[in-house]
Amino acid sequence: MGASVSVYWPGISEEQVESQPGFYNDCKAWGDWMAEREEHRDVLDILERLGVSALCTFKTDGVSDSEVAWVTPADLEAAAMRLRNLVLANHPDTRRILETYGKSRNDVGSLVEEFAQDLSAVAGLASFAAQEGASRITLEVNW
Repeated sequence: MGASVSVYWPGISEEQVESQPGFYNDCKAWGDWMAEREEHRDVLDILERLGVSALCTFKTDGVSDSEVAWVTPADLEAAAMRLRNLVLANHPDTRRILETYGKSRNDVGSLVEEFAQDLSAVAGLASFAAQEGASRITLEVNW
């Protein structure tokens, strides 16, 4: 089953949903990783320790807007780019993150390259939301 991942904010229009940038390959690996990481407290702790916990924001079926841990577009974009840089620099704390992402990767390049591309896509979604005037956002995943 595939996953779709998009940026979401209160009041988003259907046109804004349809005009969002996409992922390099597809968003299934990122969507699956969003679910996978929630099962691994150590991964969530690493994301927090690295200062990229904005990447943990999400919404899915059954999650109301009042339950979302909202972030600003700038915070999500910065977190995605910071983690991308750490992954590309082979920072030791990223190994466990990559291990969990690797369970659902697309196998279209190296694990590092694929995760870095997805992080760039997340940054692009955050940038799009900022351009559209969103003040608080999350990533919505649906299967």
